[in-house]
Amino acid sequence: MNLKQIITFLLAISAVIYFTINARKQMEKIENKYETVDNDPLKARVYTLENGLKVYLTSYKDAPRIQTNIAVRAGSKNDPSDATGLAHYLEHMLFKGTDIYGTLDYENEKILLDKIELLYEEYRSVDMNDKDRRNKIWNKIDSISGEAAKYAIANEYDKMVTGLGAKGTNAYTSNEKTVYINDIPSNQIEKWLK
Repeated sequence: MNLKQIITFLLAISAVIYFTINARKQMEKIENKYETVDNDPLKARVYTLENGLKVYLTSYKDAPRIQTNIAVRAGSKNDPSDATGLAHYLEHMLFKGTDIYGTLDYENEKILLDKIELLYEEYRSVDMNDKDRRNKIWNKIDSISGEAAKYAIANEYDKMVTGLGAKGTNAYTSNEKTVYINDIPSNQIEKWLK
């Protein structure tokens, strides 16, 4: 080996050692910041991220898969009295998509969605006993929703997560929470998180 090869080899070894030590330090920071629940048969670790999000981790040795449950503190008890069912409606809307996926033309879809929002606020402001006016507004909302639906790509979320190998995609809304569920291959976690 000549001097250039020896220096390259030593630099490569130094880099590996440096990154290994740094990664170990980062893992120690994470590993030492979790809580457990007494007598938990799954021995779950509960991590609280800087943004307040709680992550529950437990080992599953039967298959290299991750069961994800994203729970949001928004259930039916949080619905406004004049808009019951809103949390459940939101559950379904989130499966519809975003401005990035699930839409053929978000710019035009957004115009219609904004109209629906304004009409819905008008609907909420009308006295509950004024059924004729409320029905007229509701019919407009329904009509514009039909137009907006033309921009939606049906089942885009399901297609996307199925492409990652997800199983059991589902969601539910209860009194205190809305939960989104997926069972994904562990080697797809980064794509799933995006």
